[in-house]
Amino acid sequence: MARCLLFALICLPLWVHAEIYRYTDENGVVHFGDRKVQGRQQEEVKVRGGDSDWQRYQIDIVTDGGVILTDAERERIEADVNHVYRFFDDILYFDLFRTVPVNILILPDHASYQRYLSRHINGTVPPSYGVFLGATHQIVVYIREEERDATFRTISHETGHAVLASLANYMPAWLNEGLAEQMEMLAREGDHLVIRAHPGNTKVVNYLRERHLLSNVEDFLAMQSVDWRNHYIDRGYSLQAQTGEFVYFLLSTPTGRSFLTRLIHQYKRGDRTLAAYLVDEHYVGGMRVMQDNWALWLQGRRTDVITF
Repeated sequence: MARCLLFALICLPLWVHAEIYRYTDENGVVHFGDRKVQGRQQEEVKVRGGDSDWQRYQIDIVTDGGVILTDAERERIEADVNHVYRFFDDILYFDLFRTVPVNILILPDHASYQRYLSRHINGTVPPSYGVFLGATHQIVVYIREEERDATFRTISHETGHAVLASLANYMPAWLNEGLAEQMEMLAREGDHLVIRAHPGNTKVVNYLRERHLLSNVEDFLAMQSVDWRNHYIDRGYSLQAQTGEFVYFLLSTPTGRSFLTRLIHQYKRGDRTLAAYLVDEHYVGGMRVMQDNWALWLQGRRTDVITF
């Protein structure tokens, strides 16, 4: 009965703003109601409404080495992280039924960041601005004083990795990285989430296209994750920029977004089929049409902002 009552409360119309109270009786039965009961120790139940700022999770922000964040910067980090949650929940239909731990450690500079990673990562520490350490559910970044805004975008990027690591273990590397790249440019405007074009990715992809150096879409969609990582490291991370631009391209149209959503949920269920073999099944027109649309996008059909 308690589960039924809770389900009913969750399904209340979004315009309902009445207080909801809960208490447990001497038999362990949970009761819900819209008024206080005399003689009972009750707690108010918070029901998320339509005008919510989507603050669903506790976000721990720890600074070290003398890093000082203003109240506005802390609020910005919390808002950005919750925008990432909202994107996966509302746009990609991830149904975030459990908390994804977000413990953020902000270090003062690159040197202290490298020292920290060397103690927590086995082997060579790759060059990066931030990292998600799955073993401890921790996001680690360092302050770039001349680009503090970029530091906060990196936190959003790594939050994308945290969500995917917690809820979709079999996501291929190209898709994991491509989605995380979008989180850097995610923002809220009014009631809508928006993603703006990533200027760094656009610049790199334009450079590669002009020199006929772009990797073929079908080739990188057919890569195993380990091969994809090795490939983009060997090429100076240019494949990461291409992947970010490609996922942005997919999100920009209903056809691409439908394909991306279906692909993500197939991997979320544990499927390990390489993406190249799923295009014909999930993208209208199949691989050939996808490649043609991608080519047209690169030639000037880009959009500066995607509104959801």
